[in-house]
Amino acid sequence: MKLFIYNSIVLLLLPFFLVRILFKSIQDKDYVSSLHHRLGFYKQNKTQNSIWFHAVSLGEVIASEKIIKKLLESNDIVLSVTTPTGLRQAKKIYKDKISIIYAPWDFWFFISGVFRSYNPKALIIFETEIWPSMISYSRNKNIPVILCNGRLSDNSLKNYMIFKNFFKKILNKFELIFVQTKNHKENFKSLIGSDEIIEICGSVKFDTDTKEEPQNHASNYSFFLASSTHPGEDEIILNAFTKLKESFGDLKLIIVPRHPERANSIKSLYSNQNVKAKILSDTDQINGEDEIVIFNAIGHLNKLYSIANLAFVGGSMFKETGGHNIIEPAANMCPFIFGPYIYNFEDISQMFLSENACIQISNEDELYTAAKKILSSSEFSSQLVSNAISVVKSNKGSVDKQSSAIIQILNSRN
Repeated sequence: MKLFIYNSIVLLLLPFFLVRILFKSIQDKDYVSSLHHRLGFYKQNKTQNSIWFHAVSLGEVIASEKIIKKLLESNDIVLSVTTPTGLRQAKKIYKDKISIIYAPWDFWFFISGVFRSYNPKALIIFETEIWPSMISYSRNKNIPVILCNGRLSDNSLKNYMIFKNFFKKILNKFELIFVQTKNHKENFKSLIGSDEIIEICGSVKFDTDTKEEPQNHASNYSFFLASSTHPGEDEIILNAFTKLKESFGDLKLIIVPRHPERANSIKSLYSNQNVKAKILSDTDQINGEDEIVIFNAIGHLNKLYSIANLAFVGGSMFKETGGHNIIEPAANMCPFIFGPYIYNFEDISQMFLSENACIQISNEDELYTAAKKILSSSEFSSQLVSNAISVVKSNKGSVDKQSSAIIQILNSRN
């Protein structure tokens, strides 16, 4: 009955979903491309008996790459995403090796479209996408439903607890829930009522390629990278950068907004403050002559972290976002700073903080002070890098653990 009510609400909200998609398409026309996917209609039908792997957006698509490639060795895969940036990155990574689709909205009939076209043999959901209809329909089709690299922050738990009985029933439909940390396990246990289907496997994000030697910064310029920024953070970064320029005349600022379509608005924001900025789409275009560059493209952070003298990881200054991937700068041996709101990486951030491998700040003044300390002392900067890379290396292995268990479950169903 509760699932019926949920589906009825989704159906009633469908006009709102359509308006929202149309509104978003003003900045990114790919939001309305393949709109029929959202309604469960798919033209491609080349993969049958495949794994349905759901990764919501850009960050999840990048983070899940290694585990998807591991599963792809012996399985066909249909990858669903919800955002254009996620779709474009997936196509860039996999080309035509897998089917890539927009996920249907979470209504029973729309979900059935994936089964009509692809007949998946398993559903794997990456991290925190708890969609009741997607999960329930898949379970009713008698296929295993697995949560991969799961995480449930304390804030998210409070929201789920409002509808505890409903989500307890949904979560118990999972065959296995892989979580990143003990805290995530306890949070899921609070909802489910037991920990029988929950396993701690760490985060696949630690299984990234790590640099063995730091970047040689012997050049005429120093680079301050602000990655994955959100509205409101660009002003904070500019103010800190302006103050830093007083002590470090050769310093250049690189901004990579979380949503690349914001590049023009950031440039306009800076222009209104009589600050010149140039928009780039490729790292090869960086020449050190421009004081500030703004990227309007994705897929360049690894290279940018490797050339930066320090980085601020965005989405962390305001509580609405909860931070972004801090493992990436660590793996690229770039000293990094993040703000007070990092609940998306709450336990992982504590791993780095406890090892003195990064700096957490609370406001603009602290950002300036932390950045100045890193730029002023190569010894301090090197120590941050060394500590951070040790944290990354000591937490590797999650991809093998999770993929092996998934394959074992699939084999047991054959």
